[in-house]
Amino acid sequence: NLTLRFFPESQTGKCGYSNSSEALTFTTESIPLKGLGHCFNLADIFGGNSSQGFVNQTANLGWASGYTGEPGQAGIHWQVLNKNNFNAQTNYSSILYHQHNPVGSDQQNGPGTYAPRTVFLYPGEGCTELPEQSKELLPWYGLNCWTETEGVCDSLPYKIASFSMQAEDEQHGKCWVFAEMGGAAGLNIGFYAMVYLVVGTVVAMWIVV
Repeated sequence: NLTLRFFPESQTGKCGYSNSSEALTFTTESIPLKGLGHCFNLADIFGGNSSQGFVNQTANLGWASGYTGEPGQAGIHWQVLNKNNFNAQTNYSSILYHQHNPVGSDQQNGPGTYAPRTVFLYPGEGCTELPEQSKELLPWYGLNCWTETEGVCDSLPYKIASFSMQAEDEQHGKCWVFAEMGGAAGLNIGFYAMVYLVVGTVVAMWIVV
């Protein structure tokens, strides 16, 4: 499973996998179709009326590869927790990323190796580098490693407004955990993360809807 927990800047010290009673939490068991990602706005999923949803990607089965499940279930089933705690004015800059494989080893499918999903974090809604009412492009951050049991926390230098999720199918060097990238940044690799891609062209290789 993939779990993301979002914490206010004022609660950075509380960031942790076990803190499930307060944090805005997004979780999914799904893996998107390869080559087809999806963007989630925090205001939509935590500020909306529903605590769960399904991103239907069935229409794309004709050209997407690697899907082996039921055709009508192709897509992303997701769930959110603690949505009543959401405040659109709060700076959610601290995040826990958890994508753990309980049967993985250190060499294969274990912490520090490629997980099946890639997540990108953005400062603007619609998975953009441009926050609302700002003229300054900010970096985005990539995550696609398997994590330890408790996941990994970090704080970003801005309010997280959106994130995208897609199937991991481009493995270059080591996987990413909070890898800083984008047209506004050099490539600042965090934790296990290391890539050999040209900065500013990364997102062009995926379709995000």
